[in-house]
Parts: sequence; structure tokens; C-alpha cells
Amino acid sequence: MSADPELDHTQSRGRPRQFDLDRALTAAMRVFWEHGYAGASISTLLKAMGLNRASLYATFGDKEALFHRVMDLYEREKTAYMMDALDQPTARAVAERLFRGTLALQTDSANPKGSMGIVHSVSHAPGDEAIRTFVMERSNFWREKLIERMTKAQRQGDFPSSIDAKSLALSLKAASDGLLVAAGTGASEAELSGIVSMFLDMWPGN
Repeated sequence: MSADPELDHTQSRGRPRQFDLDRALTAAMRVFWEHGYAGASISTLLKAMGLNRASLYATFGDKEALFHRVMDLYEREKTAYMMDALDQPTARAVAERLFRGTLALQTDSANPKGSMGIVHSVSHAPGDEAIRTFVMERSNFWREKLIERMTKAQRQGDFPSSIDAKSLALSLKAASDGLLVAAGTGASEAELSGIVSMFLDMWPGN
């Protein structure tokens, strides 16, 4: 018997003998990342995850619950650099860490291009409004954290008081989101790096 009673229970419900929870979630993450929520059919998810329908529902619940689990994994494994950026010592260092992390994510051939968050916040099918709301809430959490960090940086003198901290934070977010969109539409690594260099050259402070 495993240390996880939930997994023991699902085994009795017909899940594959060699079921690997982390592997299955990673496979589901790639499907949602590539196809979006609406485009990720149950049959495609089952094939990618190596599960039957009973195992999927017994372990993860419905498709929406699975997506919530996948987003947790995505933020933990793929976009942790965003929160790490907030801990950098200066506002410019925040921007550079955010950009470099975004570049690394988009130039890793093991990952699909673009952003799971952006895909699901700007495009959804009728009936999927709850998914868009869920993703937007997470995006707004990050947005507020970035505004708080730029406000703190302004108080610390990282950039001139004439610069509006909120506007700077939103410009930084727009630029990093833009990198993800550009990568998803085929921009090369050299082009993405050029965008980052240009933005950092225009940064209003040290």
C-alpha cells in the first residue's frame, strides 16, 4: 500500500498498473499548452496520459479539475522564474530576470512555444468562461505583485520619481507577455533576444 491513499483507491478503480501521477500531469500539461483548453479533447488527453477514462476521472476529477492541477504544475515547473524575479535587488534586475527566464522557457526545445496563461486568457470556447476566469485571476495576482515590486523600487530610488511605478510595471508585463506571443507566432531566438536587449537599453534607471 502506498503513502497516498487516493492513489491506492484509484488503482482499485482500474488505473494502469504502472500509473505515474507526475508523468501523466506533465503529458496533460503539454496537451493543454499546445491545443488550449477547448482544443484538448478527452480522447487526446487520455492517449497522452496513458490512462483510461475511469482512471482519469477517479484520480483528477473532471477536465476542469485536471486543468487546475496542470496550471499548478506549469507555474511550479515552468514559470517559477517570475516570482524569483521579484526577489532581485533592483527594478532593472527584476526586468532582466523576468526576460531571461521567459527567453529560456521559449528557447527550450522540450517546451511548446507561447504561454498557457495567455492562450487561455485571450481565447476560450463558449461554456469555458470559468477557465478563462481562473487563468485571469492568476494573471491578475502576478500583475499586482509586479506593481507592488515596482512601487517599492521607486521608493528605494531605482528609477526617477517622475516615472509612474504602476505604468512601468504594466509596461514590463506587456513586454514579457509580448515575448511569449512573439515566440508562439514563430519569432526566432535572435529576434526575441533583440527585443529583450532593446527594452533593457531603454530601462529608466540602473
